[in-house]
Amino acid sequence: MELRVLRYFLAVAEEESVTAAARRVRVAQPSLSRQLRGLEADLGVDLFTRRPGSLTLSAAGQRFRPIARDLVRRAEQAAETMAAAGRGASAALTVVAAPSTVTYLLAPFMAGGGGGADLRDAVQEEPSKVFETLLRSDADFGISTIPAPAPLESAFLGRTPVIAQVPPDHPWAGRSAVDLADLVTEPLILMTRSNVARLVVDEAISRAGLVPAGVSETGSSAFAQALSAAGRGVCLVTDHARFGLTELLVRTHEGALTVPLYAGWDTGHYARPAILEMVEGLREYCAHELNRIS
Repeated sequence: MELRVLRYFLAVAEEESVTAAARRVRVAQPSLSRQLRGLEADLGVDLFTRRPGSLTLSAAGQRFRPIARDLVRRAEQAAETMAAAGRGASAALTVVAAPSTVTYLLAPFMAGGGGGADLRDAVQEEPSKVFETLLRSDADFGISTIPAPAPLESAFLGRTPVIAQVPPDHPWAGRSAVDLADLVTEPLILMTRSNVARLVVDEAISRAGLVPAGVSETGSSAFAQALSAAGRGVCLVTDHARFGLTELLVRTHEGALTVPLYAGWDTGHYARPAILEMVEGLREYCAHELNRIS
């Protein structure tokens, strides 16, 4: 099947009209109709349900549309990569990651030069949905707090600290770190248990045989910080401070309390060398930043 015909199929699927699609792709309507029929013959299925004045995707067409989009996207990316190679430039990549990862890892990494890698865009997603989004989007790789599932290739990037945050009038405000044993004597504001940072905190407290004085939960790190700023307790998040809060590392017997970060990508990705270069640069940056603040 030809990429040109796949683009025609996608145009018709979006316009739900051969006439409108023909105008869009600048092809005569009879020619476009013939090529769609030819595509259906090649695939052995009807991609559209045709009724007088109505053209909609069939069940087979709905299943084929994401495949067609992926094929066209990969072809466009391949052309872009080869054009960049011809200019001596590296492949421009798009990443999908949690908002805090974008804000506090990727953005500073790129602002500092990005180690020569070319990151053109970042799509924000919840950590638990990063790799699901990667598989159905135009992103080239993802970063999450969990390893990428098969069939994706996965690599450990490093660790990012879980930060205790208190308002400026708190007795700990002038400190750079707090021991876990002291931390649990304060009311804690934690993320819900679907958040990996929360799981890391719970595990560390349990392993140390400690019992928190009190715990409140929220699904939003920004709201956790707002509650802490309002004097409701000490919040534990991976985001940098907002609302004038002061940041403290959390010390345990094993060292600073941290959350792991993993990258994942398609093993057959056309720009795999560029992704590996990006991953290595991010790994070095994570190690440097953790050493800097520890």
